[in-house]
Amino acid sequence: MRISRLYITLLAATALLTQLAMSAEISPSKALSSNDKQKAHASGETQHGNASSDKSVIDDRAEISVSDQQQKAAGVQTQIVTREKLFHKIRTVGSITTDQTREAHVHTRISGWIEKIHIDYVGKAVTKGAPLFDLYSPDLVSTQEEYLAARRQGSGATEVAEAALTRLRLWGVAEVELQRLRSAKTPKKALTFYAPVTGVVIRKAAILGTYVTPDTELYYLADIAQVWLLLTLYEADVALIKIGDKVAVSLPYDLSKHYTGVISYVYPEIDIQTRTAKARVEIANADQFLRPGMFANADIEKQLTEQLVVPDEAVLDTGQRKIVFVKTGDIQFIPREVKIGQRVGDQLTILAGLNEGEAVVVSASFLIDAESRLQAALRKGTPAAGGHGGHGDNASDTSKKPSNNSTSGKE
Repeated sequence: MRISRLYITLLAATALLTQLAMSAEISPSKALSSNDKQKAHASGETQHGNASSDKSVIDDRAEISVSDQQQKAAGVQTQIVTREKLFHKIRTVGSITTDQTREAHVHTRISGWIEKIHIDYVGKAVTKGAPLFDLYSPDLVSTQEEYLAARRQGSGATEVAEAALTRLRLWGVAEVELQRLRSAKTPKKALTFYAPVTGVVIRKAAILGTYVTPDTELYYLADIAQVWLLLTLYEADVALIKIGDKVAVSLPYDLSKHYTGVISYVYPEIDIQTRTAKARVEIANADQFLRPGMFANADIEKQLTEQLVVPDEAVLDTGQRKIVFVKTGDIQFIPREVKIGQRVGDQLTILAGLNEGEAVVVSASFLIDAESRLQAALRKGTPAAGGHGGHGDNASDTSKKPSNNSTSGKE
């Protein structure tokens, strides 16, 4: 059945092109009598000047007439150019990561041995200021002793005592430990170090009894009450995304979970392999269900400004320009070059070349285009043929001269 319909459509298209081609060949002789040809040729330059001043004129295509019967046979349909408020929905995917403003890598600023572990496993929740581990370092002990000795000396060693406290602060010793030291009589062998942020232990390298240095990461903490979703965006969608846009987030493996996030940053670079960019979405994750590494779906609905739109099938892409055919009368069609903007669903926005209310061809455009190119070729050929005809007459006259010269030579 589908093959039969295709066959019928092809037959109709072939018949239409044949009829149009025949009418194109016959119409010039009917339109121009032998007495009018010279006038038409003389006025050709004036007509060409008027055509070139029309912005809609395209060199390799011409305005054509297609009868109602031919339009019906070919299935030609038109649609009115409208101005609409557009909504563009972007659907993409991304992966959950930690919020980099809510994470901490815990190191010591001085070498020593871990004497005690307070947070002893990955996944444990900690609050800011909670004890993590106790560290024994000879430098910490000697600095405490230096402070205590200066304090015993009284006001004469105040600067020495303050210098010792400053050194301890620079080594990351918490204020609570310094406060204890001010009232102590002896140094504390191992000082306690505390969590700098509230969060969850993502990584832990602190082990009881190990010797650690400043380059050793002991804990990686992250607050996942708020997370980031890193979206993958196609190149064409990047220009539409703005900071502050709302994003609806869902999980492909748990349809009951829905979140709303806000785009906080659009990364400036494009991946040269995938031709995609990244955008960052901030998501409140109070129940901490979203975990770093999870995949999620994202929907972004953008309301665009009111613009002229046409169906995408109305626009023919020649490789050099974008063309539509505008119906200017019952049977008249004129090619028009247009400048297109964004694709929104199955519609294209028009930036230049069309006006609201005009009718454009949306079906059988390739047939109209084929006839338009044929007519343009024939019309270019008509004045050229006349011109060559004139040259042909001169050539004929010239060809007679050698014959006359030859005859006179014989005489």
